[in-house]
Amino acid sequence: PANLRAEKALLGFDSRQRLTVGYTADLPIGKGRRFLNGGNSVAQKFSSGWSVSGMSTFQMGFPLALTATPNNASSFGLGLRPNVRAGCNPKISGSAQSRLTGWFNVSCYSVPAPYTLGNESATDPVLRGHGINNFDFSLLKKTAITERFNLEFRGEIYNLFNRVQFGLPNTQVTTAANPTTGYVTRQINQPRLIQLALRLLF
Repeated sequence: PANLRAEKALLGFDSRQRLTVGYTADLPIGKGRRFLNGGNSVAQKFSSGWSVSGMSTFQMGFPLALTATPNNASSFGLGLRPNVRAGCNPKISGSAQSRLTGWFNVSCYSVPAPYTLGNESATDPVLRGHGINNFDFSLLKKTAITERFNLEFRGEIYNLFNRVQFGLPNTQVTTAANPTTGYVTRQINQPRLIQLALRLLF
């Protein structure tokens, strides 16, 4: 347990790739704009003042930290990690939905002998949880009623395409066959959420 060289590993919140894109744009329609700029005053009030904005986030998942049980080393205040079978590839290809009952190759790991420590690192160097692929979108409409009164309508959609972000799989390796090791059983983001707001400014 005092071998610090064996403790070299990725941090649990390590993410090698993350991209966040924010944008906002006034639509070229309505009074004084390129499109739909004609008609009476009522038509111009309806077609003018529109803008869109949004935020898109893409990120790799975080590294997985595997544990092993039964943990005979717990009496010494130590957390137990599994042994890694040499030459075994723990990664399983396919979409996230196809790997919900087998996120990684469980046969690559085994529980160490009693009162010995496994050779798995604190976080696995190749296994990661599910990443982020999210789009938020907003539509804004500003309408001048009089010189003093202005009406503002806003529609916001979070998780525009209703994409799921799965939680981490069960990473506990056991001596007996555990049918849930490697299983993903929860969702950690919200489904599509739409909210509308109307505000009078004066």
